[in-house]
This record gives sequence, structure tokens and C-alpha cells, in this order.
Amino acid sequence: MGLSDLAFGIAVVVAAYLVGAIPPGHILARRQGRDIRALGSGNIGALNALRSLGKRAAAVVFVVDVGKASLVMLLVMVIDAPDWSMYAAALATMLGHNFSVYVGFRGGKGAAVMTGVFLVMLPYLTLLSIPALILGYLIFRSAFWGMVMTFISINTLTIVTGQPLAEIVLCLALTLLVGLTHLLRAFEMLWPAIKTLDFHRIGQIE
Repeated sequence: MGLSDLAFGIAVVVAAYLVGAIPPGHILARRQGRDIRALGSGNIGALNALRSLGKRAAAVVFVVDVGKASLVMLLVMVIDAPDWSMYAAALATMLGHNFSVYVGFRGGKGAAVMTGVFLVMLPYLTLLSIPALILGYLIFRSAFWGMVMTFISINTLTIVTGQPLAEIVLCLALTLLVGLTHLLRAFEMLWPAIKTLDFHRIGQIE
């Protein structure tokens, strides 16, 4: 790998972060004269938008968050960037979303971004994981547990279907990043529920 390829790859990763950092939840709330960071959980993702801004706003936020991640992945493929930069760009997009430079390094948790990444990289496995989302929601009546079951499903599928090691590692890394972001932001509320294995309470904490 030459110096020019390295510089190109780094530029792609930086651009991925900046695109991932675009905060549709914050923008929509501002249009209503509100600050989503001061509402509900303070996250700027779709779930807090649902609780704080309504179903229509939440749908827009989710679509844009999924779309920006998918767009980054598609562009990285189209411009023939170095292979390593595609995986780094996926991580950078989620880091941008979770810790956006545009809103004081606040953000969402990254579930929609992970969905957008794998809709491009592993479209069939992503679609096959949708029943797990539905089942998790129906069993627990919780979007959180629905997403947990979805992540378990897609990680399992990447392994059992023999996907490349880099994609398996990326899937695990993005899943861990979503989980750690959630844990760090809601630790004071989550830890008592985790200690008592109160799964219903865990699922209600956003």
C-alpha cells in the first residue's frame, strides 16, 4: 500500500465520520424550537425521537440514519477505496453518529447506523434478521430487546454462513459499540436493573 492509498483511505474515513455525525433528530427538534438533547434520554437517535418528537419525526430520523450509513458504504465501494478503509469507514460512521462533532459529541447509540452498514455489506443476512426484531418486540414489548435479538441473529448468521473474517469482526465490533454506548450513557439506571436481572426494566431504559 502506497502513501497515496493511505492518504486516500484516511480521507475516506474522516469523510465517513462527518457524514455519520449528521444529526437528523437534532435538526428536526430545532425546527420545532426544541433541543432533543434536553428531552427524554437526551439521545438524538430514532427511539428518543419517537418518545420526544412523535412517530413521524422518529420515522424520518431512522430512515436518514440508516440512509447515511448505507450511502457511506456504497460510496466507498464505488470510488474503489482501499479495502481496509471500508471497514474503518463503517466504524467511523457509527462513531460520528454516536459522538457527533456537530452537537457537542452527543449522539445516538448506533443501531440504525449498523442496520445501514449491513444493508449494503450483508443485505440478505440483514433482511433475515428482521424476524428476530419482530419476535423480540412481541415477547418483551421492548424495542431494546428487539434490537438485542436482531444483533444476536445477524452476528450468528455471519458466523454460520461463513462470511469473511473481517466482516464477522466488524459485525461484532459494531454490536459492542452500540452496547457500550448504551451502557455508558445509562449506567446509573441500567446497573441496578442488571444486578437484579430485571429484564423488563432493562428494556425500558433508553
